[in-house]
Parts: sequence; C-alpha cells; structure tokens
Amino acid sequence: MKKFTTILAGSRGGSFSANKLMAVELGFYLLSEVVPGQPYTVLPDILTGATELPNLSGKHERYVRRAKLLLGQYAEAKLWRADVGLYAALPEHLQAYDIDTNSGRFSLKRVGFSRNRVFTLKRLFD
Repeated sequence: MKKFTTILAGSRGGSFSANKLMAVELGFYLLSEVVPGQPYTVLPDILTGATELPNLSGKHERYVRRAKLLLGQYAEAKLWRADVGLYAALPEHLQAYDIDTNSGRFSLKRVGFSRNRVFTLKRLFD
C-alpha cells in the first residue's frame, strides 16, 4: 500500500509534506490553546518541560501530554524553527495561520477551509 504524503513546494525552493504541514499547525494550535499570546518559539520548551506551565486546566494538561507524543520531534528547537520556516514559505492560501518569523507571533486565519483544518487539529487533542 502506497503511503499518502503530498509534497508541497515552498516559494523559497524547499518542499514540505502534508504530514509536516499538519504537525506545524498542530503546534500552533497547542500554543494558542495553552499559552495564548506567546511566540511560537516556546514550543520546544513546553515539550521538554523547560517552561513551567502553572495552573493548567485538566484539558490543557491533556493537550500537553498528547503534544509530547504527537510532536516530540519538535522538542529540538532547531527542527521546529526549520519547519516553521518552510511553513512560512508556503503559498498563503495553503496556510491556516499567519506567522511573523521575525517576532515569533502567529494567528489563525479566519477565512475558508483553514477553519476546517483547525477543527481537525482540535479533535486530535480532545
């Protein structure tokens, strides 16, 4: 059986699989739920436990535990930054999040099909 992975060409010459697209967006979703307003650069620290997350609700504790399983590769900050850079190079219509690689800020796009993808990301954690 052939494994399904679509390669998406980035505008800066790299390539990006559909699996990586979902993983990066899952990271953004986790951050927006657990530490809203924080830059995306904190994800590796959350996955390694280097960032203390006091007063998390039970739901958010579950999100972090699942993220450690699903996104464990991003405990390595260099890999996370590289994949975010590839994501940022994708054509905008493929991105569910707007990102600023200089400041580390990101926000959910409020249009079209991206909302459906975010619903899918939410279901991965619930």
